[in-house]
Amino acid sequence: MTDYISTGDDDRDGIHSTPSFRQSVLSDFEYWFKQTIVEIKANCRLVVGDILSSALSGALALLLAFGVVAQPHLLNALWPVVLMSCVTGILVYPLAGFYRRHTRSTSLRDVTVIVRGAVSMVAVLAILSTLHATTAAVPAAVFVIQFFLLVPALGALRVVARGREMSRRAQRLGDVATDRVPVLIVGTGTSSDLFVRSLRNTQTKYRPIGIIDDARNTNGLYFHDVKIIGSLRDPEPIIAHFKTSDELPQRLLLTEPVTHFDADGIRKLTDWAEAYGIKVSRLAGLDEMKSGGATETTELKTVDPEDILSRPQKIVERSLLRKLFEGRRVLVTGAGGSIGSELARQIASFEPAELVLVDNCEFNAYSIDMDLSRHFPDVLRRVYVASIRDEMRVRSIFGKHRPEIVFNAAALKHVPMVELNPCEGVLTNVVGTRNVADAARDVGAIAMVQVSTDKAVNTTNVMGATKRVAEFYAQAQDRITNETDEMTRFFSVRFGNVLGSSGSLIPLFQQQISKGGPLTITDPQMERYFMTIREAVQLTLVAAASGLELETSHGEIFVLDMGRPIKIVDLAKRMIELAGLKPSKDIAIEFIGKRPGEKLFEELFDATEERKECGIPGVSSAQPEGVPIARLRAAILKLEHAARRGDELTVKRLLKNLVPGYGINGLRSVEIPEGDTGMSKGQVPVVPANQNPDADELLRTGV
Repeated sequence: MTDYISTGDDDRDGIHSTPSFRQSVLSDFEYWFKQTIVEIKANCRLVVGDILSSALSGALALLLAFGVVAQPHLLNALWPVVLMSCVTGILVYPLAGFYRRHTRSTSLRDVTVIVRGAVSMVAVLAILSTLHATTAAVPAAVFVIQFFLLVPALGALRVVARGREMSRRAQRLGDVATDRVPVLIVGTGTSSDLFVRSLRNTQTKYRPIGIIDDARNTNGLYFHDVKIIGSLRDPEPIIAHFKTSDELPQRLLLTEPVTHFDADGIRKLTDWAEAYGIKVSRLAGLDEMKSGGATETTELKTVDPEDILSRPQKIVERSLLRKLFEGRRVLVTGAGGSIGSELARQIASFEPAELVLVDNCEFNAYSIDMDLSRHFPDVLRRVYVASIRDEMRVRSIFGKHRPEIVFNAAALKHVPMVELNPCEGVLTNVVGTRNVADAARDVGAIAMVQVSTDKAVNTTNVMGATKRVAEFYAQAQDRITNETDEMTRFFSVRFGNVLGSSGSLIPLFQQQISKGGPLTITDPQMERYFMTIREAVQLTLVAAASGLELETSHGEIFVLDMGRPIKIVDLAKRMIELAGLKPSKDIAIEFIGKRPGEKLFEELFDATEERKECGIPGVSSAQPEGVPIARLRAAILKLEHAARRGDELTVKRLLKNLVPGYGINGLRSVEIPEGDTGMSKGQVPVVPANQNPDADELLRTGV
């Protein structure tokens, strides 16, 4: 027998299968036991509540069935029934699967589990009661009553547990709730139901601020936790509500195909969204989702600039802006450009008394005029095709309309192009800014806002240097206001790259993706600060309004909070992925080297500037030392003369002498031909910043 058992061949025939089976059973039991302990630990409070509910339901069932007074002999069975209910619950509930699901996922499906567990518990309790002499006299009706008491008690505990969990989650997300994207939802169908539910159960970037129903007579009701603010069949009250609201949605979300909604209502609503710069998106219906959730590669997705940002957009309070612009005369230069047109649209939404638009490009001027005539027909406006380089033309426009608030968004901003055309950059960015600022002071405007760029900080290119000089001029003018009885304030608002603006990366990458690539990037280490157009303009308006309201110190430069810089190569990869493709596989990325004047990294504050908080959410301030107005006027006059005669070397030299840090990489020893300025050939002397020679002396020496 011993030899038989020890034979290896017999072991293969299953003779020793019994020990293996026992081991498997023990292993399964050990796994089940450990898993049960994990489930009980994770839901310890719920376990305690279930046991207490079992005990109380047993005692109450006994008292309700017979009463202690009527049946005093059953009082002896009360505590045994309570104790047995607790023990039975501890054993039965984990087996019934009470604690396998997270309390946050509690739903009507749990009713089946609860009923099954309650039936099992009461049945086991009834059997156990017959084994004890004291409880054997308890009638079966008591256990039936206990069942009907136990089921709602167990269900109520789970509802409370789910509510507590959701409250804790809401509290954890409370700090970032205001940073989530406010969305206005259209429709109350199945897709809307799923979307609103998902907002409660995931750490989404969206925050619903209202629902527009496609039916009437539901205004004021709640769809889940979101209030219905109106009907699509009568959109005018909704639009009127948001005209005076402190918060606008950043996205209008259609939860059904457009054809499912009232045609006239959806047209009015989307027209309003377009006028206010609100993106219109649509949820994919359940019947539109492909298997696996993927889309066909032939259907390239449209990439919104907002999707590129790795941070939520800033949200501003509109009441301060309405107070500043309502009933005022406002002038915007560069009004047909990316920033200028958005400025015009947002200002028009606050119903100014008059909106004067100036742009050097006929088509841009025509486009913004048509846009405003469509969306804001009641706003009085006047459009001029004019260049801010022309001082007499600028003074004529200002004298005719006498604007109270001026935004100077006109600029040449493309770094390589301005590097190749420095004279043009000086004439627009420097001379044009001077003309606008001087005209604003002449007509007694309340404020002139200079739109600047982060490329003006520690610049290595002509474009940045010209914008830095423009900052200097606005700062110097604001300090003059502080020293005199004049009222015109001058602000500069500095921010980085604007997503989706003309000539920016996003349109270029979209074009390259549509052609199959490659995406061209200058350097793998290059990074930039990014904002959306709407975000940049809103914060620009807020900076101007707050600067006047808070009476900020004179000479400040407002710097918008851009978050962290984004690597261009990461942005390119994200755009490819958002288009439903794979980087380097479907679309190649090619590095072509830096272009003239470009830097690998941009900065928002100069090393010589004092950075501080200015009391405006999303905005900081920089306090540069600045340049005296006499030196600035003389230098700008010389820059203008050199630029108009096309003298690029003199333009760069004058910029180098005026802008700290500019020219260190490549202009340290600019050679000026003899006879060009009346000076001998060689390095031009630099006047220290702490000296303030008069303008005539500056003109005479060429500094």
